[in-house]
Amino acid sequence: MNLVVNARDAMPQGGRITIKTENVQIDEEYCKKVGNARPGAFACLSISDTGTGMDAGTMERIFEPFFTTKEVGKGTGLGLSVVYGIVKQHEGWIVVESAPGEGTAFKMYLPSSYVKIERKTAEKVEMEKYKGKGERILLVEDQDEVREFAIEVLKRNGYAVFPSENARKARELFDREKGDFDLVFSDIVLPDVSGVRLFEELNSGRDLSALFSSGYSRDKAGLGVIKEKNYRFLQKPYSLQALLVAVREAIDSNQGRAQ
Repeated sequence: MNLVVNARDAMPQGGRITIKTENVQIDEEYCKKVGNARPGAFACLSISDTGTGMDAGTMERIFEPFFTTKEVGKGTGLGLSVVYGIVKQHEGWIVVESAPGEGTAFKMYLPSSYVKIERKTAEKVEMEKYKGKGERILLVEDQDEVREFAIEVLKRNGYAVFPSENARKARELFDREKGDFDLVFSDIVLPDVSGVRLFEELNSGRDLSALFSSGYSRDKAGLGVIKEKNYRFLQKPYSLQALLVAVREAIDSNQGRAQ
C-alpha cells in the first residue's frame, strides 16, 4: 500500500502503475551484482510507475526513517522504511530502479515456499451450519465498504439484511419493520450515537440478539461496556468466515435462551 501510494503521488499529471508477481530463480551471477541477494527460488513482487523518478542522491536515502521528498504534511518518511523492514523480516531484499523523468520500479524478492494445498471437503461442510435460513438482520454500519461487504456475504448465505449507515436510519427501519428482527448487528462507533446505546433503545421490552463490531482496538470505553454486558463482539477487519460464525452464534445463543 505504501509503495502504491508513493507511485500515485509521483504522477501528479496521471500515469500508469504496474503491479506484478513472478517466480524467479536467482543464480550466483546475479548475486555478484546485487549485494543482498542470495541464490535460490524467490517470488518477486514489483511495483512500478511512470512518474517523476528519482536521482541517485535520493535513492541512497529513501529507506531512511523520516526521510521524505514530499511537502510538509503530505508524508511522514516512514512508508518506505516500513516496506524495507517487512521485506527484511521475511529474509528478502529490495531492488530499486529509477531515473529522473523515467519513473520508478521497486522489486521485492521473497523466499519461495512450495507447499501443496489440499482442499478439505470437511471444512466446506462445516461452514454449511453457519448459513442462514431467512433470519432478519438489522445492519448498522457507517463505513460504506464494510457495509457492502457484510450485505453481500450475509445475503448470499441465506440472511435477510436491512442495512443502515447511522442510528437515525436504523430507527426508521426498525419502526417500519415493527421490530421484526432476529439480530441487530452494529458498529460500536456510529456518527450520531453509540451502537450499544442504539441497541438498548431498540431492545427495550424485547429480547433481540446483538452483535457489535469495531476497528478501534483501543476503544476501551466501548469495549468495556461490551464485556461488562456480555455482548458478542466481532473485531474489524473480519473475514467472511468470521462474520458468518459470529452472526450464527449470536442468533442461536438468543434462541437457546428463549427455549
